This record gives sequence, C-alpha cells and structure tokens, in this order.
Amino acid sequence: MKISITQNRLYTMISIVSIIVLWKFLSIWVDNPIMIPSPESTVMEFIKIIKSKNFTITVLATLTRVIIGFSISFISALILGFSSGFFKPVYYLLRPVIIIQKATPTMAIILLSIIWLKAQWAPILVGFLIIFPIIYSNVIQGIESVDIKLIEMARVYKLSQLTVMKDIYIPSIKSSLTSVASATIGLNLKVIIAAEVLSQPNVSIGTNFQMEKANLNTAGVFAWALVSIIIAGGFDLVIRVFKSYNIKHKIDCCKNSH
Repeated sequence: MKISITQNRLYTMISIVSIIVLWKFLSIWVDNPIMIPSPESTVMEFIKIIKSKNFTITVLATLTRVIIGFSISFISALILGFSSGFFKPVYYLLRPVIIIQKATPTMAIILLSIIWLKAQWAPILVGFLIIFPIIYSNVIQGIESVDIKLIEMARVYKLSQLTVMKDIYIPSIKSSLTSVASATIGLNLKVIIAAEVLSQPNVSIGTNFQMEKANLNTAGVFAWALVSIIIAGGFDLVIRVFKSYNIKHKIDCCKNSH
C-alpha cells in the first residue's frame, strides 16, 4: 500500500515537472512574455502578489463568496432535492427551472447577475445558479438509487420513517454528495472568479485578473491563476480528509459492532 502511494506521488511529480519543462520550452520558443511568460517571471509575480498588503483581504473576499454561494446551493439542493425525491408534484414543478438553469450559457448567467445585483453580490448568485442544479440532481439520484428491497424490508419490520431516512436514504445520498462536492466546489471557485472579472468588485481575485490583463502583465495573470489553483487544491484536500475520516469512522464502527 505504501509503495503504491509512493509510486502515485512520483507519477504526480513527474507530471508537474513535465508541465513546467514544456512551459519553459514554449516561453523560449515564442519569445514573447506577453503571450507566454517564463516560469521564473511567473514565480516572481507570485511572490510579489502574496507579499502585497491586500493579498489576504483579496483572497478572503473571494473565498467568502465561494463559501456563501456553495453553502446556499448545498442547503437549497438538499431541501428541494429531498422534496422532489419524495413528492413527484414538487419534482415536476421544479423540472423546467432545473432544465433552464442547466441549458442557460454561463456567460448569460454572469451578465444577468451583474445587471440584477451589485458587483460584490453578483458572483454569489452566479455560483448558486451554476452549482445548484448539479447538487440537486445528485440528491435525487441518491434517493432513486436506494434498493427498493431495503424499503420493502423496512415496511415489513414496520420501521419508522425517521429510521428509514437516517439508515437507508441518507447514507445513499451522502456517498453521492461527497463525490460531487469535490467537483462542484472547484467549479464554483472558477465561475465566481469569472464573474468577478466582469463585475469587478472592489476587492476580489477576479478584479486582480482584470487589472493584470489591462496592464498586459501575463505573468501576473499566470500568478493569480496559480493562487486560484492552490485554493482549489486546498478545498479538494479538505474534502478528501473529510471523506477519509468518514471511511475510517465506518470501519471503526464495524469493528466495534463485532
């Protein structure tokens, strides 16, 4: 097991090094820092950015929007997903709304949000409108994937609705949501930064992207992209730790029961 983990880390490092080497080669070949800056100039810009006095405030501002947007999407999707999963009238009432949300181009959602709301709130609405349908659909899929035989057995033993919900439906939905959370929070970060680029709130990562672009500082754009990648990696790490903890907890519970 340890050998396998070591090998996987080695492959990851090889991939990262290969990307950097290719990047360096392209920057030399193109020989135009406005088109493709060198890795060295990007690292210098990155250091300059994280040392700036507004860096922490900027990152926290965007992170706040990401967390608020994701939390609203997650809670709403859980409530409406459960309602739709157990009550078909609710499902068919919401179906056109979900289809419209999924089909509407992301750029249209961003532009409409900017028209409707102030610059600091528009990205949150964008994140909600993009992420909500994904989580909502996964909640319904989790409910529908429950084995009907388990439900019939619960009826035979006359288990309460609360017990059925706690021991059958929630575990099924939980495993589905843990997987989708990792993907959606990264997507949420990307669409919120994209919305910030256009809405340009006073403090945000997206606003800094726009400023670097206006100054033709491509190395700065790359550096802020690196900041965003690190943040996304942090979110992914937190979800993985949470997932690992749940698996360990289940194993411990099984051992204790025996």
